[in-house]
Amino acid sequence: MELIWKINIERPLAYFKCGQFVSSHDWKHKEMQLINDFELIIGLNKSIYIQVENKQYELQHGDVLFIPPGVNYFGYHPSQKGASFFWLHFFPTQGTMQFQQEQFINHLIASDIDLHKEAINNSIFLPKFFKLTYTDKPFILMKQILDIANTSYYSTFSVDYLITELLIELTEQYSKQLLQNNTNLNEKTQKFTQILEWIRVNIYEDLSVTEIADTFSFNPDHLTRIFKKNIGMSTIKYINTLKLNKAKELLCTTNKTIKEISYELNFKDEKYFMKLFKNYEEMTPSQFRDAYTKTYINTISVDPDIPIPPHLNKS
Repeated sequence: MELIWKINIERPLAYFKCGQFVSSHDWKHKEMQLINDFELIIGLNKSIYIQVENKQYELQHGDVLFIPPGVNYFGYHPSQKGASFFWLHFFPTQGTMQFQQEQFINHLIASDIDLHKEAINNSIFLPKFFKLTYTDKPFILMKQILDIANTSYYSTFSVDYLITELLIELTEQYSKQLLQNNTNLNEKTQKFTQILEWIRVNIYEDLSVTEIADTFSFNPDHLTRIFKKNIGMSTIKYINTLKLNKAKELLCTTNKTIKEISYELNFKDEKYFMKLFKNYEEMTPSQFRDAYTKTYINTISVDPDIPIPPHLNKS
C-alpha cells in the first residue's frame, strides 16, 4: 500500500525557490538530495524521466512528482528538446509524517460524516506520484507563484500563501480520485461522477446539455436539476466553466492566439469566446494572459544556486 505525506498547514508553507524548466537535447536531471526542503515537480510538455531512490517515473503533462528530503533522485533517461516542467521547493512550518493510503481513505470517508474533520482540514496529503484530473487551477497557480516570486513584494507571505493554496488544490484532486475509486460510493454518486468525467474528457468538443442527457439516458431538465443539487450550477454553466478554465490554462502556458484557443475549445467563434470569458472572469483573455508575466525559466545552462534562507535552515 502506497505511503502518503501529511504536512500540517495551520501556518502557511514557506517558499524557497521555483521555476519553469525547458530542456535541451539529451538533458537529464542532475543527481540531488534535498536537506530540509520538499520539491514538487509538475509535468508540462513531453516526458521527463526521474528516478527517486529505486523507483523510476516518466512525467508527462499533468503528472505530479513529490520529492521529500533525504532521498536521492536523478534523471535516468535523456529528455527530448522542449520537454518542460514546473518545479517548486518549499519548507513545512509545522509537523510532517507519513502513513498508509488506506488510512487516508478512511479519514476521507470519516470526514464526510464530520468525524476527524479537523484532522483533514489542517493538513495537506500527497503521494509520491499521481496524475492531475484537472490541470487548469494548478497550472494557473504555478504561473501566479512564478510571477509573484519574481516580483518585489513587500512581504514573502504572498507567495507562501499561494504555494499553500496550490498544495491544497493538489490534495483536493488526489482525495477525490481516491474517493471515486472507492467501492463504497452509492450508485447515484457513481453515475454523477461518470457524467463529470465524461464532460472532462470531451471538453474540447462542441458539447450540449441534450447530448450529455441522451448519453446518460436523462431528461435534459432533470440533468440540470441534478447539477444544481450536486454542484450548485446548471449543466451549461458547468460546461462553460470547464472550457474557460482550460482556456485560462492555455493562455498561461502556451503562445496560442485567442482565436486558436477559441477554435481548439470549439466555441462557435472568437467573439463569442471573448464575450463569455469577460462575463465569467470580468476581464478579457488578453488581460488575463498579461496578468502574470514574470516567470523564471531555467535550462541546462541556467540553473539557480539559491542558498537556504538562514531562518529556514534547520541543519
